[in-house]
Amino acid sequence: MVSPTSVSICDEHDRIPVHNDENTYTVNHEASATLDSTKAFEGPEKLLEVWFAPDRYNLPPSMARDGLKSVPREMWEDMLDLVHCKVLSFIGTAEMDAYLLSESSMFVFPHKLILKTCGTTTLLAGLPRLLDIACVQTGYPAGMEPWRVFYSRKNFMFPDRQKHPHRSWKDEVKYLDAHFSNGSAYMVGRMNSDHHWYLYSAKRDSTLSVKADPVVADGRFEDETLEIIMTGLDQEKAAQFYKDRIVSETTSECVASSASSDDLDPGHAGGADITAKCGLASLYPFSRIDSFSFSPCGYSANGVTDATHNYFTVHVTPELGCSYASFETNVPSSVAGMNSLDVVSYVVGIFGPSQFSVTMFETRATKDSFVNACTERSHPAEIPGYTRIDRIVYELDEYDLVFLAFEKTEA
Repeated sequence: MVSPTSVSICDEHDRIPVHNDENTYTVNHEASATLDSTKAFEGPEKLLEVWFAPDRYNLPPSMARDGLKSVPREMWEDMLDLVHCKVLSFIGTAEMDAYLLSESSMFVFPHKLILKTCGTTTLLAGLPRLLDIACVQTGYPAGMEPWRVFYSRKNFMFPDRQKHPHRSWKDEVKYLDAHFSNGSAYMVGRMNSDHHWYLYSAKRDSTLSVKADPVVADGRFEDETLEIIMTGLDQEKAAQFYKDRIVSETTSECVASSASSDDLDPGHAGGADITAKCGLASLYPFSRIDSFSFSPCGYSANGVTDATHNYFTVHVTPELGCSYASFETNVPSSVAGMNSLDVVSYVVGIFGPSQFSVTMFETRATKDSFVNACTERSHPAEIPGYTRIDRIVYELDEYDLVFLAFEKTEA
């Protein structure tokens, strides 16, 4: 599903080459070929966002013009080694670098980094290296804390298998507090439900002034992120994410927008096939999609748009008894001619979960606010076939957060 301007292929023993050209697509065949998800069991991801500025136009004067995008890929790979995941492939655009990982995804913008990893990865163990890279490699002022930090996750299915510092929410908060001086920790949702959700947020006490910009009207910035976390996937829908259900010959439609079928290893070819058949390719048809089918089962995808900072990412562990899928995007729903609930309904329809939760972060400058709509009694936030069991709203500095939880309606 990727339509790159250029494709570079790694030799068997080579690392991914270091170049951040725009509109590139790179595949790490060595990591892709040796990856085995047989022992994958923990779908719920750990999600970290570190913002060094509100946007690419307000980077500190000492910082490189392209900010974090100026960092060579080999440095990010070294950081990811601490997290215990590998890069499978990469899409580069003018606005971001999107990495598809052996355990989920990473997005690098000039002003922020988003890292999302699943399983027993030690995501927070990479945080000190991330902060060091920002200072040493990009010129971010040493000793200055990031502009904003967000860390979140769903409750783990198998918390006893996690490694330090992820053995408990208390340990994670202690670790984060050791790095940031102004953090706040939250538990959102019912403790006796499968879908309670944890959030840590921190902000720098003394922020950089935000200059008025045509993109950032009146000195305010707009940001919104929608995340859908799904469990108990419909068995028939989950079956399409198993390797043995993938057609051996990838359809010509799937590879038509790629460089050639020879450039795609079985994992990426299978991922392209799933992307087309499950319906994800039709959600944001203006996106370039990089996807991977794991062996014996599992699926990951990153979607990016070349001219904007918009992305979406999907991850699936379909095993019966611990099935899980997540969807995250900052694409404004209006861009796709929908509202946010339309997007939720579309994604939920692909997986048919028995339970799912929705979180939406929005700055108060965001137009057509989903959060505001969901707090109105005249807008019940309904999803066909599901019963809403929770609606919780938080005010967090410049952001509003709404948390919704749903269960499948019994027939």
